[in-house]
Formats: sequence, C-alpha cells, structure tokens
Amino acid sequence: MKIISHRGSNVSNYKPNSKQALLTALSLEFIDGIEFDVRITKDKEIVIIHDPIINLVSDGSGIVKKMKYKKMLKYNFGTKEVPSKICTLKELLDDIDNNKIIIIELKEESNNYKQFVDIVYSIIKNYNLKIYIASFNYDLIKYFSTKYNKCGLIIGYGMNIKKIYNHFDYNILTYKYRNIYNKKEIFLWTINEKKEDLKKYNIITDNPYLFKN
Repeated sequence: MKIISHRGSNVSNYKPNSKQALLTALSLEFIDGIEFDVRITKDKEIVIIHDPIINLVSDGSGIVKKMKYKKMLKYNFGTKEVPSKICTLKELLDDIDNNKIIIIELKEESNNYKQFVDIVYSIIKNYNLKIYIASFNYDLIKYFSTKYNKCGLIIGYGMNIKKIYNHFDYNILTYKYRNIYNKKEIFLWTINEKKEDLKKYNIITDNPYLFKN
C-alpha cells in the first residue's frame, strides 16, 4: 500500500494545498507521495488551488480564471498565525528533491482545456519526477494522454462511472468501486478511516498518520 497525502492535509500547521504543507508531507518517510489541485489564472499561470474562487481559502475574493497571478499574491492563503502565499506549480516542483509520487489534479469544469493542458505539460516535461496527471474531465485526460504517459481518470460519486474501463494508465476510484477496474495501478480516494482490505491498494488520504505502520 502506498500512502498519498491529499493536499498535504494534517501533517503540519500549514493549510492544505500550500507549498509548505506539500513539502512537509513529502519529507515524511512513511508518506509515499502527494496529491494536489491546480488551476489556470487569467494570465496563464498554473497555481495550486482547489476551489474555482479564492474566497474560502484566502483573505481575498475572486474567480481564479479571471484573476491575474500578481493580484492573487496580495492575499494570505494561510492563517494569521502561519501566513502563506499562493504557489505556482513550477515553484513547488522546483523544490521537490525526491522521487516520490506527485499526483496533479487538473481542475477544469469547461471544455476550454487544451491551452491549460499544453501549459501544464510544458512545465512538467522539464522535471525528472514521478508525476501523475489526473482529472474528472475525461476529454482533458484523453487529450493529455496524447502527450504524456501517466494520465488517470478520477471516478466516483456519480462521476465517470460509465468510463471506468478506459485506456488511461491508472484510475483514481472511490472505495465503492475498488474491485471494478482493469488497470495495473489504482488509487482509492479519499480514504480517511481504516478498512480491512486496504493493504493491497494505494490510498489518497487526508489522515496519513492513521495509516502509518
């Protein structure tokens, strides 16, 4: 079983999806990798953030795809006690110095994904890291897979169920669908409690310490 830290949650005092939280997770010996989310800004920077708006994760407000990166840098994406700035994908990858698994989820709810994919690919191709690309957007992943080998579809909670048998390199599944797959490699998300049959799976979790041997 490989333990993948979901957004670097609950491993430090830093907020999830922050550069500091993700690097802390990677520094822990028992954690095998990290998963985090990226979006594209108005000026085509790739930033690490889950929500389409910054309101709930910062002291600012605005829609990521309609904001310029420099404006986003004005806001605190951490806490008052532990402030932090929003991080770009390149900034994080520049500081990773190990060969653990890096799962990057591309957040794009529309069909306007090709430029997003092209920019992300232009970044990751420069690193000798174990990078996996994932998304709920089937067409996005299909397009990315024409450029890159480690691409996977996220499946569960009513999304992409009919596409579980696909040609991608791996799948990310909810626990319910753990036995319905045709991949050599799968990840189960988001597993936050112990279950008897987890040892044969890779898991993405908000509580990595729960699975520490």
